Amino acid sequence: MRKLCLSALLLALAACSGQPAERPKLAKKGLPAPAISLKKLVGAPAAELKNWEELKGKVVVLDFWATWCESCVDAFPALNSLAERFRGQPVVFIHITDESEADVREFLKTRRVTGWVAPEAGAEVFKAFRVYGRPHTVLINMAGEVASFPSAGGLNAESLMSLLAGPPGPGPAAPSSLSTGAALAEFYISKTEARGGTAQYGPVSLNASALPLEYALEWLYGRIDRFDIKPGAGPAMAASYDIRLRLPAEREAQKTDFFLKGLESALGLKVSKANREAEVYVLRKAPGGPVNVKERRDYGGTELSGTVLEVKGGSFAAVASRLKEGLGQPVLDETGAAGPFEYSFELESADPGAIDIQLRRQLGLRLDRLRRKITVVEISKPKWPPDGRSP
Repeated sequence: MRKLCLSALLLALAACSGQPAERPKLAKKGLPAPAISLKKLVGAPAAELKNWEELKGKVVVLDFWATWCESCVDAFPALNSLAERFRGQPVVFIHITDESEADVREFLKTRRVTGWVAPEAGAEVFKAFRVYGRPHTVLINMAGEVASFPSAGGLNAESLMSLLAGPPGPGPAAPSSLSTGAALAEFYISKTEARGGTAQYGPVSLNASALPLEYALEWLYGRIDRFDIKPGAGPAMAASYDIRLRLPAEREAQKTDFFLKGLESALGLKVSKANREAEVYVLRKAPGGPVNVKERRDYGGTELSGTVLEVKGGSFAAVASRLKEGLGQPVLDETGAAGPFEYSFELESADPGAIDIQLRRQLGLRLDRLRRKITVVEISKPKWPPDGRSP
């Protein structure tokens, strides 16, 4: 007992005297991160990283990798997309390896890695952050504490946004009875300057970051072939948003009304849908297709990294939407394959003939030009209230 009290006293004296408490030897969630020293950095503003003081007030993503680790290399497009998403914000990506600087620089000649790259890291760094296999990710919050150890592919924009927001401030006194379940219903939307969004969705839920409203409305309606954007609504439709929507499964029929009322209340947008006949592009199965597609049980996220569309649980409607963006014309999904599927598609051209070749080679699909009845969504922003007075 005396030893315990003495330890407590010494810690208290250290705090009062301004001496920093010793950092843990091993990374543990909720505790300060172990000491770090990286003698070499590539693509960083400094030649080395001496300690955590140099990263004070920043969210830090530690990515332990190697050039020989196939899954590490495969993860770079998603990590690069996240780094671009948070460019200009206090978020630092550090990619740590024990390989030589020469080997790493040779690798970087043919592969893009956004963030700092730390070659020739010592074994003590790997041990301190519990690296038993690669890839291995450690997320550090703005206070220099270990926030989490995301699984491979588990790091997302939402987790970084949460850390940037910091811990919740003091609020009103807690009620006498506490909530024990998830929200029964939720609608949240905020504008963001970021681009290159991500989205996770289900029948009655949407969790998206940096998403244009066109994509959110496509999730809502299932298929939109053409947007008719009226004067006044253009700026709102050109922006990107962080969006959350959730409803109980038994209220799925109310999803559209719930979402559209949220848009009207938050942005003043009126949305209506109509059917019209027009000549459009149609996405269909090619002989022997589809190919390079994996079936999944659950719906997952969709990411766009440069020219590559990554679908981690969805239908071919995602490809149709991507082609519509590239061609500037409606593209209908008539593959008859509902999914959810996991696949990737790289759009390398805006020429319809070249796109048809890409589709056949990459996914076993084809692109035809046919006459169809299409879904048109009209978006307007009427002056409200009519007399110009505040409601």
